[in-house]
Amino acid sequence: MNRLSFNLATMLTFGAFAALVLNAMFGPLAALTFMACGAFLLVSNVHQSLDSLQRWWPVLILPAWCILTALWSQYPANSFRYGLQLTFTLVVAIAITGRISTATLMRMMFVVYGIGVIASILFGRTGTGGAWLGVFGSKNAFAAHIAVFMLIAVAVAADRYSPWFLRALGLVGAAASGPLLALAQSAGAILMVAPCLAIILLTLLTTRLSGMQKLFLAVMLAIGLAAMALLVIVAGDTLMAEVLEGSGKDATLTGRTDLWATGLGYIAERPFQGLGYRSFWVVGFAPAEELWAMFDVPSGAGFNFHNTYISNAVEIGLFGLGLQILIIYGGALAMGAYTFFRPNAPNALLLALQMLMILRSFIEVEVFFEFSIRSIMGVATLIYAGQGIFALRAQAPSQTKPRPRGLLSHVRVPARPRSLPHANL
Repeated sequence: MNRLSFNLATMLTFGAFAALVLNAMFGPLAALTFMACGAFLLVSNVHQSLDSLQRWWPVLILPAWCILTALWSQYPANSFRYGLQLTFTLVVAIAITGRISTATLMRMMFVVYGIGVIASILFGRTGTGGAWLGVFGSKNAFAAHIAVFMLIAVAVAADRYSPWFLRALGLVGAAASGPLLALAQSAGAILMVAPCLAIILLTLLTTRLSGMQKLFLAVMLAIGLAAMALLVIVAGDTLMAEVLEGSGKDATLTGRTDLWATGLGYIAERPFQGLGYRSFWVVGFAPAEELWAMFDVPSGAGFNFHNTYISNAVEIGLFGLGLQILIIYGGALAMGAYTFFRPNAPNALLLALQMLMILRSFIEVEVFFEFSIRSIMGVATLIYAGQGIFALRAQAPSQTKPRPRGLLSHVRVPARPRSLPHANL
């Protein structure tokens, strides 16, 4: 497409995303706006919504398990209520993938995140220590926003199917993201965004390579990743200590290692079922109150274990964590495979964002909970990849049909093209 297309589904998705991404600006209305836009999206095309849910219902096993934990949760009302909200959030994510193409999603996210960047430049403020907070509540939130915007801006700038003016804005956004990320003083965000940028650039580079050249590059990357993983396993603690020392950070990640030890203790007590979804960080629960006091955080301030796997396993157990890992890493692997065969800017962006989620999952908790843009994107990436792979498999038989023999064997009949689920997928 060489022009932007606006329809009801796009407008409703834009409103839902804006409410979540710019929640610091929406305030208490953020959740209400998301629910209103999400509900209208579902009912605006009931047939399509039901079809998408029928195809991708296994994704809803995760929120169903979260609701089920209310049976043994120490705060069953919390587990049930937040489980229902997570269910609604993921239902909206599934509906979006049936109504919005990846190209439209990429351009829409560029606008939404761009609004946050512009607002931060015009009305932002500086926090303690001189770190820039923008319009967000902390430097980490601002750094995470800029990191995602940088990836989106680079993808939009490199997308040859986007309008020229949008590509120009993408170049401006990518150039501005570097200084803004530096102002946030987040060494972690800078380190994590670099390999994700490399994913986008390498993916777009493969559009100029032959099939065998792409396969060779993929094998070399797999070998490199395996070597890096082995290095992290063998000498990860030493490398992390040196990086933190070089960047002037606390060797305990500002006390996170103590948090992790505490979380692992609770996992050992109830490994399979956990304590109950959203039932640990509750005002009045003694262990949570102790940790809030230990880290000088106000009671009920929304603290967490700063590790997705530990934090979520404490509440929904190893079974629930396994479901989340299937979505996160399954989405990354599926999108990686699909991008190998269909290397374009939207696919590269989704793969890069999923990789950023994986990298951040070891020090932050971004998924899975209600009204979370990262939770929506994690599920959407898995589904978009699945849709693309199924479409490729459907195309394969038509491309490998044997030629008819006999009198008409010399006649070449062109196969009827099959369209992908989305024109821009």
